[in-house]
Amino acid sequence: MMESLQERFKVKGIIFDKNGNCVCCFPHVTNISSKTGLKHLTKIPNMPMDYCLALESDVVASARKLVSAMRASGQRREAFCNAIIDGNERGFFITEGGEAYEMDLLELLQDVDTCWSSTLGMIDHLLVNYPAVKQVLDAPEFSDIAVHALSSIEITVLKDICAFLSVFHYAQQIVSAEKTPTLSIVIPTYEKLIGMFTNLKRHKPNVAHAIDASLEKLKEYMGKAWSTKMYVLAMHTSFLLELQHTY
Repeated sequence: MMESLQERFKVKGIIFDKNGNCVCCFPHVTNISSKTGLKHLTKIPNMPMDYCLALESDVVASARKLVSAMRASGQRREAFCNAIIDGNERGFFITEGGEAYEMDLLELLQDVDTCWSSTLGMIDHLLVNYPAVKQVLDAPEFSDIAVHALSSIEITVLKDICAFLSVFHYAQQIVSAEKTPTLSIVIPTYEKLIGMFTNLKRHKPNVAHAIDASLEKLKEYMGKAWSTKMYVLAMHTSFLLELQHTY
């Protein structure tokens, strides 16, 4: 593609070099940035002691072990499913506001090391279904896995981590839109990501150190994007196409 553009621009007398105009894969950049943030979660600055201990023990790894234990046998998976169905019928599940609600019958998901979004999916499903998971862990026949139960502070930490990863998910959904040329919105999306994370730091100060690590990576790749003419060309072309469509 770059060679073709170089030849076309050459005919028009426009300087364009195929070298140095490669485009980074946005999902790959978000994977690198999010993984960098996750790795820094256990590099703990000053924060409340119980929160600090939860991070230091690697709460994401604890969630992973719990999900693996719950999925390890057909008997446990069936008990989990039954806990949701029974809990919905009896009105066992209560919101923080004190109202009963029906829990979605979701499967607990295991994450994949090479895919950050699978970690988000694992944590999100576990948090949504944890009341049912806790019922299974409390049952006498599953006392062998009760050690994997999460404390209230671990739940709080996982919610903060979920909020952190959800920002990446939001951005990736925009740029990965089907049937839509999205190269032109990569740099604006980088800027939006940086703004969202800067705002999130104010609301989730206990994971600000992980957010900062991700921000550093995002800014590094945004700098590379600004130095690549392809992104500027894509933004200019997109603007012209929108004008043609409008008028």
